Formats: sequence, structure tokens, C-alpha cells
Amino acid sequence: MEQRLDPNSAGGHAERRPIVELMALALPTVAQMASYTLMQFADRWMLAWVGDLEAMAAGTAGIVFFCAIGFGFGVLLVVNTLVAQSFGRRDFISAGRYLWQGIWFALLFGLATMFLYPLAEPMFRLMGHEAKVVALESEYLRVVALAGTVKLVQTAASQFLLGVHRPMIVFVATALGVLVNLFFNWLLIFGNWGFPRMGVSGAAWGTNFAVIVEVLVMGAYMARPAMARLFNTLDWKPNWPMFWTLLRVGTPAGFQLVWDVMAWMVFMNVIIAAYGTAALSANSFAFTYMHVSFMPAIGVGAAVTALVGKYIGMKRHDLAARRAHLGFFVVAAYMVGCGSLFYVFRESLMKVFSSDPEVLRIGTVLLIFCAVYQIFDAMFIVYVGALRGAGDTLVPALGQGVLVWSIVVGGGGLITRYAPQYGVSGPWTLATIFGAILGFFLLIRFNRGGWKKIVLHPEHASADSPPGGFPVNVLDSVPVDESN
Repeated sequence: MEQRLDPNSAGGHAERRPIVELMALALPTVAQMASYTLMQFADRWMLAWVGDLEAMAAGTAGIVFFCAIGFGFGVLLVVNTLVAQSFGRRDFISAGRYLWQGIWFALLFGLATMFLYPLAEPMFRLMGHEAKVVALESEYLRVVALAGTVKLVQTAASQFLLGVHRPMIVFVATALGVLVNLFFNWLLIFGNWGFPRMGVSGAAWGTNFAVIVEVLVMGAYMARPAMARLFNTLDWKPNWPMFWTLLRVGTPAGFQLVWDVMAWMVFMNVIIAAYGTAALSANSFAFTYMHVSFMPAIGVGAAVTALVGKYIGMKRHDLAARRAHLGFFVVAAYMVGCGSLFYVFRESLMKVFSSDPEVLRIGTVLLIFCAVYQIFDAMFIVYVGALRGAGDTLVPALGQGVLVWSIVVGGGGLITRYAPQYGVSGPWTLATIFGAILGFFLLIRFNRGGWKKIVLHPEHASADSPPGGFPVNVLDSVPVDESN
């Protein structure tokens, strides 16, 4: 019988079915990972009552903002890895210290994102958007940029809580955040209860207030005496060796996220925009549904990261692999279900955002591509999360960066210029091919098992295991107990 760690304990063992173990961690994680996307969906849905352009502007500006904080967000996802492996080793003091290294990084990087405020309008003008759209996009981006640091701190805190298998507090914080977002959107977008009618900027402020509430809830929980004693959560001083470990493991993950988000931003705001405002709107609405579908999947991927990290810390690489494959089957079933809904109800889904006949015509075509993309997205999400849990971040980052920029951006740009008669179907066909290649690349890499030889914490490895370099380049093995 496999020995399993109770996610609601501090490291004690309990017998637990694998699917129960995965879902007990994944379901609250799904809620947390989906929260920010749900807030953006709510922003756009409520703004759609103001106008199509307002709803579209919030979507495109939201992607630009995420692109700007993407590197920091990617680095902070590795807090989950480092904390989970410490948790698996029962080194709870290190878990708390890694939390604070993440917070320090979040504060430093968050300040750097303030460049968005003065550069908002020039960036959107450079993308070739209409003047009215530029004004709305800039208005939204400037407001959400004010809370960039808070969003990054929230990411560090949530990844710590997932790493120590405390997902329910993340769920509580998320639920409150979504309610706060809806309430302030209602007040500030439409000017209810005597508040000013702020439109696009009101939606952005609603999102900011929600993120602040999430940080306060998680911070209060982590400051509790029991958590402080067990996980050293009040040890706020910088620890430079640990900070360096976060950077060397997290830097490839950060670039991976930036390359991906930037490529899709170019795809959405430049390549698709070349087909006109109707195509840009339809593509933006289709992406909204994709976000709603894949964010829960990313939640399961984050749970897989935590489980893989925990079992590697316990030196049970066999169980780490099993949890990764189980996670894929769960996510694949969900994503195929989402894809089926996209295909069957594509017209009704587009009518939620627009009544423009041209937007509806293009949007229904795009949702067919989104439906096919789902299974490949499931493969990518789970296995990149599993590899991240082991600290294998460099090669996946390089592979994804090369593929997305050569196929999605390069190929999409060429087909738009030289074969415009295919319309949006041309670049979206290449985007779907990219998803398939990337998904199978990560599946094959995980199955080859090189991640079992990575050492993230040299001080806990065997004496002949050398430290240094990016973790993916460490070739000596940590002893592994492959018995059940």
C-alpha cells in the first residue's frame, strides 16, 4: 500500500486514494487559479452592458498587464516547487523561508511594473488600434498596474499555501475576492449608490480591491501563531542562498511564461487585428472562454506541481510520476468536455458578448479551433506543472519559446500577409498545430524521466551530488526508493 501525506496535516501520513489526494488539493487550487480570470470575465461581461469596445478593451489590456507581470508570476510559481519539496522532506522551517524569498521578489519586481503607467497609450498605439480603443485600453491598464505588486505578493502567498497543502484558505480568500470584485464592479462601472460612473476604470478598480482582499485573508492565516511556529512564516529576513535558488530555478519558468504571453499578445493584438476590428473583438471573446476553461486546468497543474515536489522530497519518484499521469487524465476529461461545449453552443456563447453579425460569424469559427485546442492544452498544462515540480524548467522554457514564436507568431504573420484569403482560420490552424507539438514534447520529456536526477537542495542531497548551475543541468541522482 502506498504511503500518503495528509494534505491537512503538517507531514503526518495517512492512507488516501490517489484521486482523493489529487482532488483534495486541486479543487481549492482550481478556485484560486480561476479567480483572476473570473474577475476579468466579470469585468468584460459587465462592461459589455456599456459597449462592445469597452468589453474588448478590458480584455486586451488585461493580457498586456499579465504579460508585464508574467516574468515575476512565472518565477513565483516555483515557490510551490521549493516549498513542496521542503514539505516532503519535513523541513518546515525552510518552507517558511522560501515564502519570504518569494515575497521579497514580488515586492522588487512589482515596483518595476509601474513603467506601464506612462507607457500605456504609446504601447497600444504601436499595436495599430483605433484611437477610441487605445484610450479605453490605457484607462484600464493604468489602474490595474497600480496593484501589480499586490498581485505578485498574492501569488507568492498562494503558492506557499499550496506547497504546504493548505489549499482551503486559498479557496476562502478567492471566494471573498470574487464577491468583492463583483460588488465593486457593480458600484463603479455603473455608478450605483451614488458612486461615480467610471466604466472601464471602475472594472479595473474592482479587480484591484479583490486582489487586496485575497492578500489580507491569506496573510492573516499565515501570521497565526500555529502557522508561525510550524512553518516559520514570520521569518521575514532575506536569505540570499534561498533567494538565489528561487531565481535560478524560477528564471527559466519566468521567461517561459513571458515568451508565451507575449507571443499570444502579438497574435491577438497584431496578427488577428490585421483582419479588422470585428475579428479582434471575436478573437478577444473566444480567448475569454479559453481562459475560463484552462484556468481550472492550471489549478490541477499547480496541484500536480505540489504533489510531484512533495513526493520528490520524500524520495518517491514513482509516486510523483503516477500523480502526474493521474492529473493528465483528470484535466483531459475536463478539457474535452469544455471543447464539446464550445463546439455545440458556439453561437450562443458568442451572443453573450455581442450581437454584431460579423463578430458572431468570425467568433463561431474561432470557437471550433478553441474546441480542438483543448486536449493539447491539457497535455501542456499538466506536464509542464509536473516538470516544474521537479525543478525541470530550462529545457521546457526554451522549447516552448522557440515553438510559439516560430509557429504562432512567425507562421501566423506570414500566412496573414501572403494568404489572407483564409481569414482568421489561417493563423489559428498554425496555433493549433503549435499546441499539439508542444503538448507531445512535454509528455515525452516527462516520460523519459530525466527529472528524477535533478537536485534543487544540494544540502539535502548525497555527498557526491554536486550543486550549482540550473537545476535541469544537474546530472547526479538523488537516491530514490522505488518500492511501494
